[in-house]
Amino acid sequence: MAIGKGDRSLTSLITSISGKIKFWELCKREKLRLPKLDININHIATIRQARRKFRIFYQFFLTAVIIIFLNSCNSQISPNQTADSQTPIQTITQSSKCGSRSNAPQDNPIVAKYKDNAFYWTKNIKWNCIYNIKEFSASTIDASFNAARDAASSNGGGVVYLPAGTYNFADNIYLKDGVVIRGDTPTVNDAKSSSYNPATKLVFPQYKPSFSGGGTPNNTAFKKILTTNLNKDSNIGVVNVDINRAAIDFSSPEYSERNTNQNIIIFGVRSNNVAIPEPRVPESFQNPWQRFSHRFAANIQIQAFANVLISNNRLNDAVTDNFNQPNYIVKQLRGNSTVTYPEGEKAKFNYTDHYGISLNRFSSPKELPNDPNRFPNFFRKGLVIQDNWVYHTMRVAIHATGDNLIIRNNQIKDEKNKQAWIDPTGTKQPQNAATFENRAIDWSGWNVTIDGNDYEVYRHKIAGGDYESIDGEGILIQECCGGTSVNGVKISNNTGNSYIGIYKVPQVKNVLITGNKILTNITNTPAIYVNADTNGSRNRMDNVKIENNTLSNGILARASNGGIDNFIERNRGNNGGDISYSCGIKVENNIGFAIKQCGT
Repeated sequence: MAIGKGDRSLTSLITSISGKIKFWELCKREKLRLPKLDININHIATIRQARRKFRIFYQFFLTAVIIIFLNSCNSQISPNQTADSQTPIQTITQSSKCGSRSNAPQDNPIVAKYKDNAFYWTKNIKWNCIYNIKEFSASTIDASFNAARDAASSNGGGVVYLPAGTYNFADNIYLKDGVVIRGDTPTVNDAKSSSYNPATKLVFPQYKPSFSGGGTPNNTAFKKILTTNLNKDSNIGVVNVDINRAAIDFSSPEYSERNTNQNIIIFGVRSNNVAIPEPRVPESFQNPWQRFSHRFAANIQIQAFANVLISNNRLNDAVTDNFNQPNYIVKQLRGNSTVTYPEGEKAKFNYTDHYGISLNRFSSPKELPNDPNRFPNFFRKGLVIQDNWVYHTMRVAIHATGDNLIIRNNQIKDEKNKQAWIDPTGTKQPQNAATFENRAIDWSGWNVTIDGNDYEVYRHKIAGGDYESIDGEGILIQECCGGTSVNGVKISNNTGNSYIGIYKVPQVKNVLITGNKILTNITNTPAIYVNADTNGSRNRMDNVKIENNTLSNGILARASNGGIDNFIERNRGNNGGDISYSCGIKVENNIGFAIKQCGT
């Protein structure tokens, strides 16, 4: 509330007279001769008292205005605020009209984990409104869940709480706007610990293969946790549960730029035995019972307008459902003839041959996304992937895009000595130059932070020979496949066994690559590879700094059309590589590299 004109006049009068009083008293103390002031001593006392009262009133009034403002803030956070912005988290008192009467955790688990670094928007979730699934009796656990979820939804949102125990679901389950699934708080709360094992276990149907006839129908398994209205469902999530045989999927190929869904938490989830069958298998020449793991599946896949936290999850640490398929038929590499693999292990249905975490990845438009106004889905704000443990054997462990995207402190594991006898489509033999997209982190967007990750990635051996798949990147952005221009990225303090690459992206600026340790490199590509030139054009880059890294082999920085403020300095190698760079890039104080002539 603004102070009125009359209030300002009163304030000015009191301030003016009070100032005169102080000046008169000072002069009197110093025995200075002054003109006679027409101020009665009683007036002075009255003014002093009024001034004190006004000061007390003004402080009280200002405090009241601040409290009213904070309490009246809209519960939907503006997507223009970043996930690291901090707002005090208020303690919410359980209402008699909110939730069922049950002993259950009511704290904000994000505050409990990260304390002062908690994400401000998580306070919008009604953590204190508990709907205990055990208090919603029904003939199946699916029906009990739906009843608890609907009760929460009809009361403005809340938590469907599942106490410690095993819950056997028969089909997909759907969240609704404002509803979070929450399990019992784990004894060990660090998902990167091998002892992480949430006591609340959600179990979905297992696929039991049959190697005759048409095989086991796909709809008997391969379930998901979804949300009812992807376009707008906000303040939703899955917290502190062990999920077996169901993906978390809040995404759609038809995702619109007009969607408003936001404030999504995936926290404390242990996830295993997630897959989708490849849609093209079986082809007409294959056995009708054949199945193949779809490479575009993911344990966690989300598309959102703003504010997503995927944190403290453990993916694929206890996969049990892989199965071999003897006599699997594929086409030969050349021609239309087929080959049959009698050895079932050559045609394994593998529950880790897919993405781990996929956040706001979209198909590439016809031109490189380089403008948030024209390509808003590629530059959403408030997206964080941190403190996860991810094991995978194909595709990308962490796949994400956004503006102010944060990928930090994740641990990524892969399988050594992988063999591939079948192309990723599941229909033919693989080529020697096949790619299985083995990659630790694939990112895009602007103002990105990739910090403190520990990763390993390995290539496939092709059909038992000496050739390896064409992939194996550590941390990568590229022009194709959902990439964007580069305008602000800090890649720092990561440790891995493969290179960091900005691979043939035509617009590169404001890059800092610092403090990384790549002590082995499974590829022959330089350990740090920054290239603004594409196959079809020569380009420039600006303000690119590669400094203080410890590397097993070399560095490449290329922009044939020049640029400004580009540096390669104070890096340390092991005499196993060189530094190749375009002219105009400043190169100095690097140790353990052969320095090539610029432009060569």
